[in-house]
Amino acid sequence: MDIRTLFLDIGGVILEPDPRFWERLRTEFGAPDDAEQMFYGEDGPWNACKTGLITYQDYVFHMADQLGIERSVMASLRAELEWLIIQPMVDWVRQMRAQRSIEVIAVSNADTTLEERLSRFQLTDLFDRIVNSARVGVAKPDPAIYQLALSYTSSLPECCLFIDDRERNMAAAQSLGIQTLVFRDFPEFAEDVEKLLR
Repeated sequence: MDIRTLFLDIGGVILEPDPRFWERLRTEFGAPDDAEQMFYGEDGPWNACKTGLITYQDYVFHMADQLGIERSVMASLRAELEWLIIQPMVDWVRQMRAQRSIEVIAVSNADTTLEERLSRFQLTDLFDRIVNSARVGVAKPDPAIYQLALSYTSSLPECCLFIDDRERNMAAAQSLGIQTLVFRDFPEFAEDVEKLLR
């Protein structure tokens, strides 16, 4: 059956973390090697941020306080070095929209600055709708976020393809009948998705 709607993760698929951010925290401010895990791990403050329980600013300030860094310095570093565009993937999505008229819905575990960030990177036009976990109060892999995404499209679940960089987010989507594909790097993805779309 034809794919008519893409459910697309943002972090790790469209944008990737800038490794220079964590490297500067370690080399200039003495952050521990596991600093990234501290703030994005299951027990870190990211869980509250990505479901809208705390603001992005609160999250960044929490990081600064934990590492003993000035809050303004941390906020500046985050803004300067947080993300890089995965350009081949962006180009592929634009091609899908132009050639196949595929609907694209972002389904992202994110904070409330996601929409502003996409605008800054001039990526807003990639998406017909954005399902941002921090705004809807539920995050992947909770089935509710996929059900919400399905409610925004007229496509049947089997005509939807969910693309995410985390294997653990797939099972809940699959249970609803959505096709899934893990994104690891673009060359592998391009090969896999070509087979699927063929």
